[in-house]
Amino acid sequence: MTEQPDVFTVEVVRQALASIAEEMSLVVMRAARSPLLREAGDHSSALTAADGGIVAQGRDIPIHLGVMGFAAREFLKAVGPEKMAPGDIWYLNLPEVGGNHLPDVKAVRPVFHEGELLAFAVSLAHWEDIGGATPGSYTAHATDIWQDGFRIPPTRFFADDEPIEETLGLLLANVRTRDVIRGDMLAQAAATRMADARLQALFETHGPETFRAVVEKLDDLTEEQTRATIRTLPDGVYEGEDYMDDIGPDGGHIAVRVEVTIDGDDATFDFSATDDAVEAPVNATPSLAATAAGFFVKAISRHEIFHADGFFRAVKVVTRPGSLVNPPHSYPVVLGNHETSQRCVDAITRAMARCVPDAVTAGGSASAAVLIFSGRWPDGRWWSFYEAHGGGEGGRADRDGWSATRVNLANVMNTPAEMIEAQYPIVVSRQALRRGSGGRGRRRGGDGIVRVYEMLGEDTRFAAMLDRCKVPPYGLFGGESGAPYELRRVSADGTEEAIEGRGHYRLKRGEKIVLSTAGGGGYGEPADA
Repeated sequence: MTEQPDVFTVEVVRQALASIAEEMSLVVMRAARSPLLREAGDHSSALTAADGGIVAQGRDIPIHLGVMGFAAREFLKAVGPEKMAPGDIWYLNLPEVGGNHLPDVKAVRPVFHEGELLAFAVSLAHWEDIGGATPGSYTAHATDIWQDGFRIPPTRFFADDEPIEETLGLLLANVRTRDVIRGDMLAQAAATRMADARLQALFETHGPETFRAVVEKLDDLTEEQTRATIRTLPDGVYEGEDYMDDIGPDGGHIAVRVEVTIDGDDATFDFSATDDAVEAPVNATPSLAATAAGFFVKAISRHEIFHADGFFRAVKVVTRPGSLVNPPHSYPVVLGNHETSQRCVDAITRAMARCVPDAVTAGGSASAAVLIFSGRWPDGRWWSFYEAHGGGEGGRADRDGWSATRVNLANVMNTPAEMIEAQYPIVVSRQALRRGSGGRGRRRGGDGIVRVYEMLGEDTRFAAMLDRCKVPPYGLFGGESGAPYELRRVSADGTEEAIEGRGHYRLKRGEKIVLSTAGGGGYGEPADA
């Protein structure tokens, strides 16, 4: 029987694992080719035990971090340890293999020590193009998953730490910006290689038996921390809902609904009443619904909750097959990753606000507000620029909402204007706060931003992928809603027109796109009401 590690050893190993995950993310950021990874940081890192259970994560993107443990477990089911070898790196993006959407590609490296599989290093990165019907791989009119992009089942792309060129060639033939994608793949590979080296040193220092015992202890501690938080909530059944813009079968808003049951130190988040899946790109996977529940519990906790598999011993998440958050495998999901998942958090917040009024914020911008600009260089090569945008945070009991920030499950950075202008035929001609866009309340919502992009190329393809253009960020306890997103197109002669938040356009030289992002909702009755 393995001797149980003392608290000091547990903490030393935990911090070492966290440091490795952090370093993985730094390697990707320094080695990647695309600004999306290098500047905006649209990537995340994790380590798992041999069974796929999470043991450490970087301080990265909540959307990513919630799904990586599910992806590792499903990867194991699909591949099996007997097919793996040291120096392997497998890539996958299938939503049904614990994933979220096709552009978020996971690189999974099995880590062996003295012939025994002990861990996995996982690097998730958003690729700027994964094929599909439109440049940038966001298709507003998609009706099936194949229009979203190239589907990668768990596939070995590296053996003995060398790329398998035939397999890599098949993939790169199905994406538009192949040189960029190859560079980003190599950055992910480098991150997992570094993690392997660091883990080998950890195993040599503490031994595999201690590592496994620490993992077991971390699961137990995570469960204890989670249950302690749930016990602070009053028992009961709470219901909440929020809506996606104009995407239902009749053109109306589509609802995300949740029923939260608190029973002692157990919590159940049941999304069964959510509307049915639609043949549109806003469906979300069950792992994203679980991510939303996990995010909320951790956000309201007064104490740290480790991220390990013990969390889901105390938290149960239910989704209905055929619903928006458990769609058929053939349905598109590209927007569900960062739009519907955030509506799940909003529905939970609205359900639980009266239970924990001091721990929640009013509705925030809660859309990735993705804009994608693409075109061809004179030699015929594609270029593609993808950017997500922040907005206003909702007010909360003790302060106004923050302006020009990320809320909820998203926290990527913006791409500096200088980098955009150096790399693409685009000028960022204005960046400013959207004054007055936050909702009034005892605590005001934060303001969104205004960003203006001017085209220098003769023919630029533009895709807009926003939510919260029709359903604004909500106020709480009498606070007013924040201003919704607005998107305008300005012709070279200065003529302006409002355009849809989900759509595809062709832009000429001198035309501009003006994005005004949402403000946060207010909290409490305004003083002058």
